[in-house]
Order: sequence, then structure tokens, then C-alpha cells
Amino acid sequence: MTGATSLTSYDELLEASGHHPVVQLDVGRRAPGPSWVARDERGGVAVAFARNSDHGVPGASVLGPAAALAALVTDPAVQRWFHDGGFRHLSRPVDLDDLVEAHLPVGSVGGDWEWMWTRTAPAPVAGEERVVPLTEAARDEIVALLLEASPRTHGQPFARPDQVWLGVRAADGSLLACGGSEPSTGGTPTLAGIAVAPIARRQGLGAAVTAALTREAVARTGACALGMFSDNEDARRIYHRLGFTTGMAWRSRWREGSLPRLARD
Repeated sequence: MTGATSLTSYDELLEASGHHPVVQLDVGRRAPGPSWVARDERGGVAVAFARNSDHGVPGASVLGPAAALAALVTDPAVQRWFHDGGFRHLSRPVDLDDLVEAHLPVGSVGGDWEWMWTRTAPAPVAGEERVVPLTEAARDEIVALLLEASPRTHGQPFARPDQVWLGVRAADGSLLACGGSEPSTGGTPTLAGIAVAPIARRQGLGAAVTAALTREAVARTGACALGMFSDNEDARRIYHRLGFTTGMAWRSRWREGSLPRLARD
């Protein structure tokens, strides 16, 4: 194994990562530096880089195959970078959690999730014609629906600029489904808060909202991304059917007291 090397620019990180979609679409040129690369004896490459959470909490991510990742996380310079960098969370490939935690310990708070992406607008979805824009005036309705139907969501309606929220309403005007997107650090619209009221499930409304948000994002920026909890099998089937590819299966761990408050805030 070889030691880690500091990277001084986003272009170096992008090249070292093999133009990984996480680095390209999620992190982007606004990523705080520096970042790191390490290679194993067989040419495998692992990288470490700063990556803020979807709520702006500073953290880091590491990715790469096991041997190269071992060279990365055992390097004293990388360990100093992480422990002295003010990072509040660390994401690592879920299957290499033990390796990373042994050398860059964070703790047990957190969860498993998958980052997905697409550059292709989905085929038309039944019910998509019912999807309508939601304005900030609907914030309380959206929050109430999220608390009822998706209490784990990271969606925070209209908490930050440049969010897009769409939904489906019943004939009486009540909100049956919602979903939003917000640009990542890399500028890619990233979906969150996809939720359907219990009384309206199994009608395809979640897929319709997701398709409409994805179509808008791809038309506007050329790409769309999302994160989902790994135990949500129904959501995974919908997202893959709509053309999303799983780019990373992450395990994120947070320092005690650092997890952000969610929709009710």
C-alpha cells in the first residue's frame, strides 16, 4: 500500500475518483477542500473529501475499494484532517463500515442510505397530470403530511432558497402527496420529502410526484439525484423504474448531538 496524497483542486478529486457521480453531481466544484487520495498496490484508488449534509452540516465521505480505502484511512495525515476538521459526520461504503470506523471513529448514531442519480427524464407516469406546484403558502400542509406519512424525511419545506415543491390535491383541496427538490453542493436538484397520505396510497401518486420532479430537474440542469433509506424497498423499486441508478450505498455516522432536526422544524 502507498500513503495518502493531498489533492488541492476539485479537478484533481474528480480525476482521482474516476469521475464518480457522487463527486461530479453531489459534491461539485463548491466542495470545501482539501481532499485526499490513496492507491493500493494493484492500482485501486480511494478518496476522502469534505461533503456537507443536505442541511449544510459539515462532514466528510470516503469511497473506494477495501485495500485502497485501508491505505487512506490508516494514513496519519488523513486521520488528522478528519479529526481536526470540524466534521460532524462521516459517510463510508456500507460494506466497509468496520474498516473505516476502526481508523476514523465517529460512533453509532446514524443510518444506511442510498444515493441515486439520473440524467434521463422518465417516461410519462399515470397520474402525473394531477401534479401541481406548491408554493410557500402550503408549507404547513406539507409539514403536516410529512410528519404523518414520512416522519424520517430530511425534507424541510422552504427552509432554504431554490427549493421546488410539487404535490397532488384531492377534489376538496386537501394535500394527498408531495415532494421537493433542492440543489446539492454540486448544483444537482436532489429530491426529498416524497410522501403520500395513508388514505391515498397504492394509487401511484408517489411515482407521479417523483417523475414530475425528476422531469423538471433534468430539463433544467441535465441531472437529478436523491437519497433514500436503505430499508425502503418500495421506494427503491419506484426510483429504479423511473430510471435512477444507485451510485453509492452509504453508511453515515454522526457525532453525538449533530443529527439535524427534520420536517417539524
